[in-house]
Amino acid sequence: MKKAVALLSSCLAAFAVPACGGGGSPAKDAATGLARANVARAPTSSISTASLDAAVTANNAFALDLYSRLRADSATSNLWTSPVSASLALTMTYAGAAGQTATEMASALHLGAPAGQAIFDGQNALSQAIESRGAAALAAVQQLNQEANQPAPSASDYDLHVVNSVWGEKTETWAAPFLSTLATSYGAGVYLRDFIGQPEPARLAINAWVSSETKDKINDLLPPMSIDSSTRMVLVNAIHLKLPWATPFDASATAPGTFTRADGTTVSPSFMHQTAEVAYVDDGQAQIAWLALSNRQVSVVIALPHAGVDLAAYEASLAPGSAAIAPPQSSALVALSLPKATFTSKTFSLKAALMAMGMVQAFDAGTADFSGMAPRGLSLSDVLQKAMIAMQEIGVEAAAATAVNVVATSGQVNPPTPVPMIVNRPYVVAIVDTTGAVLFLGHIVDPTDPGSP
Repeated sequence: MKKAVALLSSCLAAFAVPACGGGGSPAKDAATGLARANVARAPTSSISTASLDAAVTANNAFALDLYSRLRADSATSNLWTSPVSASLALTMTYAGAAGQTATEMASALHLGAPAGQAIFDGQNALSQAIESRGAAALAAVQQLNQEANQPAPSASDYDLHVVNSVWGEKTETWAAPFLSTLATSYGAGVYLRDFIGQPEPARLAINAWVSSETKDKINDLLPPMSIDSSTRMVLVNAIHLKLPWATPFDASATAPGTFTRADGTTVSPSFMHQTAEVAYVDDGQAQIAWLALSNRQVSVVIALPHAGVDLAAYEASLAPGSAAIAPPQSSALVALSLPKATFTSKTFSLKAALMAMGMVQAFDAGTADFSGMAPRGLSLSDVLQKAMIAMQEIGVEAAAATAVNVVATSGQVNPPTPVPMIVNRPYVVAIVDTTGAVLFLGHIVDPTDPGSP
């Protein structure tokens, strides 16, 4: 993967069974090839704030733990990940785990203990909250433009889409409680496909779905040979974000500049320039600026370690309360110079990182227990992710997809002086939702490297 990419509330500890969720016998639709529980997705209004907060806490702890494992292999290359995408895909998978497999997954996912419906409720509320950001931003701008007698904005520029899909072998009998959890908490059923006889068409169908859901930004998530006749299920999450800045950069001010990479060599990307009041703090190790996107419910965080502070050492210090993760309480007038950057990772595996986090049995064909999914022996062969980011004058676009592969066993009068922040060396970048959830996390060591197609 050279070029990639706290504590829960006490209410979670009381739950014991991961494959829960009630009501609704599963149904198979021959026309669509879909197996789905006859229950609707639970609305956000039915879910407690405590469950949402607990999910955010768990997801962010997972995000930092996972990132600490991934960045070691990308010290000299760009890294971009979506921990929330991985968490959503893996908690769907966790809904079918049992025994020691469930215990290890709960630990790796930072759930605190084998958790029941509360964690699925929390993930449901979080994903629906994130999903609402694009429409809310569009509605706010439409209102402002109407009042100012300005042209309506383009709806395609205001998108934050989070969606799940599950693809299963058509001859398997998928457990009713598992299907119920997929339906009520993830809005998903199981698309039935012939993995045993025709794995390649199934792989292409999954890739086409991911491409469509991410506006063609994540293509070929599942590489050739990643799906074969042993595959029984693939659980997928996709996320796509495209939003303007709350305060756009002036394109006429963009000019070439020098960016020094970690090895001392230099490149010449185009730098965007802006002086604006932003949430800002200097924690003694880095300058950290929170750049709000339209409607100010999602922010792009730029954390620039001071000259002489090693990027890896700074990343190692990141914690849930760090200013690169939690919004600072202060603001400043910042004269920001930020390189334009567009980067797409290759498909990379999360397996080694997840195993290092204690999720071992899930990948062991001899001991994995996914009896909550289906009666036959199942284990995970891999967890794959691919992600992209583009930062331009008008706004930001980012996307990611994660696949879990389950296989069979066999203006002021006296303005203040702005704080200069020239991002001309490797830096950390994150995208954080107003819930506090880390949607994307990575670092840029070479803004001229476009990554993988």
